[in-house]
Amino acid sequence: MKKKKNNSRSGFSKEWKNIIFNIGFSIVAILIVIIFYNQILLTAILEGLLTIVGLLKWKSKVTLSIFILGGIGGALAEMLVIYTSGAWAYKMPSILNIIPLWLIFVWGNAATYIYETGKELRKIYKKK
Repeated sequence: MKKKKNNSRSGFSKEWKNIIFNIGFSIVAILIVIIFYNQILLTAILEGLLTIVGLLKWKSKVTLSIFILGGIGGALAEMLVIYTSGAWAYKMPSILNIIPLWLIFVWGNAATYIYETGKELRKIYKKK
């Protein structure tokens, strides 16, 4: 069985380049919250812009759906747990005085990161 040549000049396969992008995407998403969490609207806008960058790179209706379901589902789950148990609280909540607006984007971005990285890892392992 012939091995496929890696035509990449850098020595990294397309899959590994995509994984590196995904890791950078997740680091930026985290840094935005760490740096700007107390400015709810600015954080939401920056997370939204990051979402657009990711969705333009991934160009997938499935990924968009995962972002929407992950964002809404994750935010609703947190709201439910916080409201019913008071297990934790956000310093500056803005949605129903429970969670910050930017949390919807963070959950959606996390869901898309996991999905897209899983896709790339599956491609890598199928090659072996």
